[in-house]
Amino acid sequence: MLFILFGALIVLFISGIPIAFALFIASLIYLILSGEFPLYIVAQKFIAGPDSFTLLAIPLFVAAGALMNTTGITKRIFDLARALVGHLSGGLGHVNIVASIIFSGMSGAAMADAAGLGLIEIKAMREAGYDDDFSIAVTASSSIIGPIIPPSVPAVIYGTVASVSVGALFLGGIIPGLLMGLSLMVLVTIFAKRRNYPRHERVSLKGLIVAFQKGFLPVMTPVIIIGGIWTGWFTPTEAAGVACVYAVLLGLYYRELTFKLFIEVIGQIVYVSGPALFILAASSLFNWIMAIEQVPQIAASFLLDLTQNKYIILFIVNLFLLFIGTFLPPIPAMILLIPILDPLMDTLGIHPIHFGVVMILNLMIGLLTPPVGPVLYVLVSIAKLPFEEVARSVWVFILPLIFVLFLITYIPDLVLFIPGLMIK
Repeated sequence: MLFILFGALIVLFISGIPIAFALFIASLIYLILSGEFPLYIVAQKFIAGPDSFTLLAIPLFVAAGALMNTTGITKRIFDLARALVGHLSGGLGHVNIVASIIFSGMSGAAMADAAGLGLIEIKAMREAGYDDDFSIAVTASSSIIGPIIPPSVPAVIYGTVASVSVGALFLGGIIPGLLMGLSLMVLVTIFAKRRNYPRHERVSLKGLIVAFQKGFLPVMTPVIIIGGIWTGWFTPTEAAGVACVYAVLLGLYYRELTFKLFIEVIGQIVYVSGPALFILAASSLFNWIMAIEQVPQIAASFLLDLTQNKYIILFIVNLFLLFIGTFLPPIPAMILLIPILDPLMDTLGIHPIHFGVVMILNLMIGLLTPPVGPVLYVLVSIAKLPFEEVARSVWVFILPLIFVLFLITYIPDLVLFIPGLMIK
């Protein structure tokens, strides 16, 4: 029956059927052929999957990011980043990364970063004489910092499926996200010196103050979110609601939020959140079948028969996730693999928050790798370049991200230090 289940799933994937429908159809085939379970289980699991208060954070964080993009707030963030680091060698490359770090504290999604900031960043870098391959590579690689530094939509998914603290996952992503930015800035400096890229004049103290005044209110968004969760004032879901309301108030304050834009934002919320929640509903049935068939135990037994060294197993799991990320989007991959890998990590004594951040970063790298590479397709539409050229330009910038991935894999305190402060 397991052979039938996974065989049907693979055939459906290859045939191009959407992931949620493939999960549902494969599960239905299993139930019908097994004849052991009543079919009303389908309805029960479909309803139970997305029935979670925590999951309300997804559309709310998507709304906050969309509002930031459509009300000109991303431009203020970019100007602030330029005032802070534009004078460094390869200035706009560093500006690109710092702007993504700041924006990541608002949206929680790589696609929002790539679509919102990407349009401003690539235009500015082209006008300043930067090569397209460099501009696109920096924009793409920096955009995946968004789901690592809190808030994070993938962290909400992971926390819900694995039944771990979303707030702790948020805090666990702070140091890895900053390390990603730092590693990318090192590579930008190397490219800038080799290609003799320009740097902007250092902004005067007065100019820095003006830029900070313009960007102060948007920058307060991550402070409110992280500070509220850290102090226990509100849960991650409530933080998402606060971020959404704050984004609306900023749009009204800057007089850039119109009724038409608000309707567009609602459309973006449905477009992004709907498929994610539908996949959760369909995967609930699939994961239940895997549980009764003891797939997690089989997978754990197989790996532990190969080796009981947790460091080697972590290496194998990382390679496996990097491979999966090349053809499966992060959220479906997480929903499918967390029920299998989480029990294995528990057996090895690996902290669930540590592995959660490792898994999220791993699958975010998949956003940059063809043939799927959703971020690449966003930048194709922005840069008006062939997909092959965009994909070819990014691969060098994936290397520092993989370095950070293995760094946090084998030094758990890089993830667990800040959540540990919260717990204490």
